Amino acid sequence: MADPAWEIEDAEVRETLALPPEARYASFVQLTADWEETWGLKDDNGWIVRGSNSHEAAFPLWPHPTFARLCARGPWEGAVPERISLDELLDDLLPLLDEDAIVVEVFPAPEGPGTVITAAELRRQLQRELDLGE
Repeated sequence: MADPAWEIEDAEVRETLALPPEARYASFVQLTADWEETWGLKDDNGWIVRGSNSHEAAFPLWPHPTFARLCARGPWEGAVPERISLDELLDDLLPLLDEDAIVVEVFPAPEGPGTVITAAELRRQLQRELDLGE
């Protein structure tokens, strides 16, 4: 696993995980644009994908490996955080997920779901955030 671009304190982790999914989503978009990376989980079979509340295949993403690591339990036990650069996310992963009709579950918490969104919409919102920062 690569080192994250930024350090996070335990108190910040607890406070962030206590936020509702919509607030974690907004945080994810901003942090991903700022730090130009996101994190998924991988195991021996590859990237972790799960069924969302509507039973679609969902690819979970987090803004920091600490959050991903905390979710690596139950059926994801043994999975490890894997860095995804912003360029790889925008240019490769999100278009591939969109093509395969796999939605993204943004920033799930160990005790609750994240925000489920289409890969195309997440790509648009990340691009909009990046454009604001220019």
